[in-house]
Amino acid sequence: MGLKLKIPDRCWFSFFNSPYPSHKSSSAIDIYYPEGEGLMPIDDGVVLEVEKFECPVRRADASPFDYLTLIRVDEDVVLKILHVKPNVKPGEKLHLGDPIGKIIVSGFLSPWSNIHMHLEFRSLHDPYRALGGFRIDIRETVNLLPKPSRIENPFTVEEICENYMWLKPKTSFNFQCGLMLMVNDKLLWVDGGIPHYNYGAILGFNGLGSIRYVDGVSLGEIYFHTHPYSLFKPKCKVYIDGLMVKGLGSYIGNPLLKVIFDRNVNGYADWRVGDQVELSFK
Repeated sequence: MGLKLKIPDRCWFSFFNSPYPSHKSSSAIDIYYPEGEGLMPIDDGVVLEVEKFECPVRRADASPFDYLTLIRVDEDVVLKILHVKPNVKPGEKLHLGDPIGKIIVSGFLSPWSNIHMHLEFRSLHDPYRALGGFRIDIRETVNLLPKPSRIENPFTVEEICENYMWLKPKTSFNFQCGLMLMVNDKLLWVDGGIPHYNYGAILGFNGLGSIRYVDGVSLGEIYFHTHPYSLFKPKCKVYIDGLMVKGLGSYIGNPLLKVIFDRNVNGYADWRVGDQVELSFK
């Protein structure tokens, strides 16, 4: 296919931090634009189709509608875009960096999800399904990540939102993801939401093994591997200062670690911005 996604430096992104099937098969990417506007991530393309459709609602602030935009980027390849209210029309030519539209709070998003643009490369003849997209080659992205040197713990509370908070490592220099875990005594970056999405990706490792934290606690086993990543099924619970939380979110290009609250357990936890907190697993 030979098409290359070009993501602005200010953005963060994820291949695997999602419960949806296209992410598990490495055929989708979510890009988080801080300005809230989705941009054309390919050199050139022509808008093929724009559709508004009803969607389920999983959060109070969500729209009951989402938008599908198809952009033809090669002879038989389209770029499928979701969660963006398009300001482009069929037949319009787009170039790298052109605005596509405003990113919305789609009903597909979980209450703890940040708004993002969802992308898939699809066959021109099969653009709509949840499965069947072309696999995205993530080797260059993973190869560019600096190797993690040490696990940071404790963290500092950077920001608190209604359903989650962001934690900052003591030394964020060279941090490319929020979470690092160990496989066979090797420290590696994580892309994923664990344990709430029931899987996570270890980047830069192709093989079987047990996933562990720095204290040796086993977090799960790898069940699928291919170059340059391995997927594991987390079998653990996550705690912040001894209080159980729903899970952790780790993204590429974002050194902060997302902690998702479990309102049934710690809805009134008294965390404040600037607090030092300890991460642990059981």
